[in-house]
This record gives sequence, C-alpha cells and structure tokens, in this order.
Amino acid sequence: EGGTWRDRLFARWNRLHRQHHQDTRDDMTMLDGYNYKGIRFNYLTSALAVCIGTLISAGLCATLAPLADLPLWWPTPIAAALMSLYHGVLWNRLHVDSHSLERSISWDDGLPYVNAVPTGNRYARWLLTNHVGHHAVKGTGNYNIVFPGPDHLAGTFYRLK
Repeated sequence: EGGTWRDRLFARWNRLHRQHHQDTRDDMTMLDGYNYKGIRFNYLTSALAVCIGTLISAGLCATLAPLADLPLWWPTPIAAALMSLYHGVLWNRLHVDSHSLERSISWDDGLPYVNAVPTGNRYARWLLTNHVGHHAVKGTGNYNIVFPGPDHLAGTFYRLK
C-alpha cells in the first residue's frame, strides 16, 4: 500500500478500523457477519501498547531524571506498562459495550472482557458517548475511547450535540 511510513506501519489496524465503520449501523449495533476483530484488542495490539508506552516512559525518565536530579524514576515505566494493560482491558469492555455485544461476543486472542470493570459511573458513560461521537464524525475524531486527552491536545475531539 502507498502512503506514509505510518500508514504502512499501521495498515492492518487501519483496514480493521475502516471495516469496523462499514460494519456499524447508525444505532451502533453491528451488521450481520461483521468482523469481530475490529471490536477488541488482540494480544499483539496490547503487547505493542505496553512495549511502546514503557519504552517511551523509560526513555523520557532516563533522559530527564538526571537533569532534574529525580530519585527513583524506575517505577514510572512500570506504571506505564500497567496503564497500557488497563487500557486494553478497559477498551475491550467499553468498545464491546458501545456496540451492544457484551452477551454475544467472546475471543481467545486478547485481553478478556472483564465484567468487574465499572461502567455505570459518569466517566464511563461519557467515554461511551465519546465513542458514539467517533462514529458520528465518521471516524475522523474522538479516536481515544479510553483516554481521550490526546484528542483534546490534537484538536480531534468533537462534542456530541
């Protein structure tokens, strides 16, 4: 495929993302025969998130800690790894719920759907609304269903009216 190096690097996920939008009805339910791989993160995606988050965190800490004379910077990459794992668990819960699939989907390849993840609070409901907004703008914004802060920073956040 053509495009930038980022397009080529993320081609697999981009194809799944486009297919996911084609398979989603306006009411957020899925068409018959939808590709369930576009609904959840598999182990590869989760492992990449953990590795990338940990490496970026370790690099920043290793660079900045000596400059600021910060003690004990090593827990930060561990916290980044744990947050990346939590992101995968939360994604696999919220994204499945946002498409009303919680009773009809299961998988062996990926972090599990965890019933114990709290989704009845205002924050979780806002995250679900944020994802509905992602579909409402045809996938051109509200990319971060779990941690939407980057959408605010990048100018890709859209508030539903």
